[in-house]
Amino acid sequence: MLKRVQSVYYTVKDMDRAVSFYEGVFGLKLKFRDGARWAQFDGGNVSFALSSPEESASLEGGAVAALEVDDLAPYEAKLAENGCTIIQSRDMGSHGRVLAFRDPEGNIIQLFAKAAG
Repeated sequence: MLKRVQSVYYTVKDMDRAVSFYEGVFGLKLKFRDGARWAQFDGGNVSFALSSPEESASLEGGAVAALEVDDLAPYEAKLAENGCTIIQSRDMGSHGRVLAFRDPEGNIIQLFAKAAG
């Protein structure tokens, strides 16, 4: 069962420039930053984030919605049954795991499950 929309993010090439833009223009408060790989802002109930191309589920750019779930395993078969294409499955160690896929319309969605503990 879906827990929540965890974040929506854009893939960027220049993290410093992008962080400066979203802080300066919109006054977003930076919650977390992992160098040039990832920056996450307080967006109220949903985080707004910036991702490096290496961390992103979308190599083409554009927005990606990240949905938080308890466990990725139950979704893998359901996605295949519904015509979804898995793009990426990655273990992020102490952060958790992600599974990125294209929905039946071609939109990129990323499921995120926090690491146990």
